Amino acid sequence: MSKRLILTIAVTVIFLSSAGIVTFLSAQEGATVAQPAARQDAAVALETRYSPDRIYRTSGSAIWRISRDLGVLVSTDGGATWDSRNAGLPTRAVYPFTTERPAILTGLSVDPYDANRVGISTLDTVFLSADSGLTWQKVDMKDPIRANDQLTCIALAPGNDNGMIVGTSFHGFFETKDRGKTWVSLSDPLVPLKLGGGNYEEIAAIAYDPIAPDLVWFSLGFGKGIYTYRKGGKTADAVPFPVGSDTDVRDIMFNRHSAQEGWYLEIRTDTARWLYTPGLGSWRMAEKIQPEVAVTPEKAARLAAAAGRYGIYVSSRWASGARFQSHLDFLKAQGLNSIVVDFKDDDGYLTYDTALPEPKRIGAIRQRFKIDELVKTAHAANLYVIGRIVTFRDKQLYNSDSYQYAAWDATIKGPWRYLKTTTDDTTGEETTYQGEYWVDPYSEHVWDYNIAIAKEMQDHGVDEVQFDYIRFPSDGPIGNITWRFRRPNMGKLEALESFLAKARENLTFPISTDVYGYAGWARISNWVAQNIETYSRYVDVIQPMFYPSHFPQDFLANMQYLPRAQYIYQEGTRRSAYIVEGRSVIRPYVQSFRIGGELKFPPDVYSAYLLDQVEGSIAGAGSGFTLWNASNDYYMVRVPLGPIIEKSVAMRSQN
Repeated sequence: MSKRLILTIAVTVIFLSSAGIVTFLSAQEGATVAQPAARQDAAVALETRYSPDRIYRTSGSAIWRISRDLGVLVSTDGGATWDSRNAGLPTRAVYPFTTERPAILTGLSVDPYDANRVGISTLDTVFLSADSGLTWQKVDMKDPIRANDQLTCIALAPGNDNGMIVGTSFHGFFETKDRGKTWVSLSDPLVPLKLGGGNYEEIAAIAYDPIAPDLVWFSLGFGKGIYTYRKGGKTADAVPFPVGSDTDVRDIMFNRHSAQEGWYLEIRTDTARWLYTPGLGSWRMAEKIQPEVAVTPEKAARLAAAAGRYGIYVSSRWASGARFQSHLDFLKAQGLNSIVVDFKDDDGYLTYDTALPEPKRIGAIRQRFKIDELVKTAHAANLYVIGRIVTFRDKQLYNSDSYQYAAWDATIKGPWRYLKTTTDDTTGEETTYQGEYWVDPYSEHVWDYNIAIAKEMQDHGVDEVQFDYIRFPSDGPIGNITWRFRRPNMGKLEALESFLAKARENLTFPISTDVYGYAGWARISNWVAQNIETYSRYVDVIQPMFYPSHFPQDFLANMQYLPRAQYIYQEGTRRSAYIVEGRSVIRPYVQSFRIGGELKFPPDVYSAYLLDQVEGSIAGAGSGFTLWNASNDYYMVRVPLGPIIEKSVAMRSQN
């Protein structure tokens, strides 16, 4: 189904109605899974009946299906019943831990010459089967595939038990001819795929040509087309797609009706399944996929409340008295309608008059404002109040109870420390200090501690909670960390997903979370575990920090600095919206500070720099934005934003 269409439908539901709903299909795990009779109508496309699961046909009678809830399934009766093929595959432990969940699957491939040979890709691993999924063998991922690469697809080499290609979300595609003992990059020579800074366009789907195995067919993510590439070459040739059709290609696979007939390419977009005959260049639509709205009325109401919020970040030090009033005056003058305020700050202090016993017990309170007074004042000014909670970076909880909840250093058998050194410019004296204090994201006590704060905010009328630092550490000697509260079959993503699942279970108001800019630009989960596709199943707002200064200098280096800033925000919000498929509002943070060479920008240039980000956010798929300046000095705003927002929204609605 078209992710653009899903987003459009979700927004329509949000703003026009919260009564009607089409929900995701769900079924219980088991050896055989039967489809409810109401959905067995043969006139309903197979893709639609099992959406959002992905369907893979073969040259034989088998139809394969990969499901987030059910894992790997196969059917030999046209999709009426399904047999599980998950034995031997990894499982995931996610709150509430009542059942083991299957691994998140990103692709499936069947050898066009041997229907028993099947391969699947997870976020970071490949598994092969020679007996139609009854047993599976893990394939090693080695250099030049990086540990942080997220796998997106797999293609098995026709008639070659040891050959395959895997695609990634931002590092191109790789081939092995010896079942994973060695890998080589096939896409390295393809300059058009490279974005700079070691980053590539996403490889959404890939397949070997069964007649000419040195010919590879692949699609780029986010609707950027289908291509052919002859191994060893330096260019990729675009494959013309039917004019006016959806180009968001999710899967590619070669099939044929019998050994006596010719091969055709099956291509599935989000709105249709297409058949293409190479050589003839002819396209035929085989099935049309109907869109589904995958939100409940409660979710639709939360999305509606969170949409269209334009505002600023307000430090707790500026959240009362004359300083707060100066922000209110600024917001009114700029036509903005929201504020993000620290309720638990970067040092782990609660900054309001909390009644919670646990923060009091560990000395984690540094009151700077009264919650009821702030909410009342902000609401009187027609402002939407977002309470920020810095979650897993927490100095106070880290130091509490003899470091019981601290990240743990396996080498020294003590709390993990990220130490930094500064040198006095005058004396040359060096000072060492601890830069970051991380608590254990696997700890349910840590989850409950932060959820209790959010619940108190909700009870006092705060409109939305924003969980920041929903990630793992990225700097320092992270290889030394051991996580003492980690459960079996629980990785980083499962820890963060579990926290968000429990938060969603206990909170009724909108939940938002910040992510690195690149986590909104590309599918990424194997670094600090910020996977917005997973986040969006629990949160209502994703806030990517698309700060142009924080992307590598050679990322999109062919663009001038200001147009590059606008493009990063416009394309970034579009990509984020595509990934979350309408389950979350995209409300980016806008870089309202300068760093590095930007410090030399004169006022007219840094004003344009900020406006380019604002306009890009709206022109893409963003629904609101938040200006971020840690010092709360919004000097970069030199032109009233209200008229610019109105104009940009109007222009987007016309496109």
